[in-house]
Amino acid sequence: MKTNLILINNDIVDAEEINVHPFNRGHQFGDGVYEIVPVYNGKALHAEAHMENLFNAIVQIRIPGFYMVDEMVEFTNRLIEAAEVTDGLLYTQVTRGIGPYELDFPGQCEPELIMQAVPLDRVALAEMRQTGVNLLTVPDERAVKCDLNTLYRLPEILARNKARVGKFYDALFVKDEKITEATESTFMVVKDEMLWTYPMKLGSIHDNGMRRLIKEKLAPALDMQVIEKAFTKDFALNADEALLCGCRCEIMPVAKIDRRVVGDGKPGKFTLQLQGVFEDYIREQTK
Repeated sequence: MKTNLILINNDIVDAEEINVHPFNRGHQFGDGVYEIVPVYNGKALHAEAHMENLFNAIVQIRIPGFYMVDEMVEFTNRLIEAAEVTDGLLYTQVTRGIGPYELDFPGQCEPELIMQAVPLDRVALAEMRQTGVNLLTVPDERAVKCDLNTLYRLPEILARNKARVGKFYDALFVKDEKITEATESTFMVVKDEMLWTYPMKLGSIHDNGMRRLIKEKLAPALDMQVIEKAFTKDFALNADEALLCGCRCEIMPVAKIDRRVVGDGKPGKFTLQLQGVFEDYIREQTK
């Protein structure tokens, strides 16, 4: 994979050739949005759906006159080919562009799109999946609009660092005593042979593509019902199984929360079945 190649707007260039303008609002204010597209066997998975999600976020934060969904999908295909991406991720961000230093954004501006290939060690993920991971709970101090993938991610950065220092896999946000989600993935538990997860209320959690895939295709394939309802850490600890799902972790069993065992402390039957169905789905979509 050629990680030095970057797609900026309509051009693919070497990363060393790109200079970040000091007045770019993404740099100054985090004024922009992002999207992550997984790549398997040299093909972007659900590129159109991901770019629709990005386009909708662009519209909601009022970035004007930008590329259409089909153009952004074409960009993903171009970068995959140019950067020789077989397996990994494509990270895309769109900022409002250059403007004066003030919170209110200008009426006219030139948005900037940057797309890059990101390596992902899926062999290491498979090894972790055999034992499950340990999560650290932290207060959810994020602002509203979590359903939009905004560039401002300081709470996630600090939470992930706290988890790493404590030798946890990731941090799990808790708000009003209810678990919301992890820093980059959706949290689910299995109880009474049903999947439970925090509801997709406006501004509460990210609109995770893997979450949608589980709800719409993978869970139905196993005749599992998805219950969208808030629950506490105690509820999760007393569940039969727990898992994370997202582009970076795929479907990852959770063995412990705050070093307390979930279920029997081993990857659960339904979690592993979901991963199996997901792998079948990937083979079908990328053959």
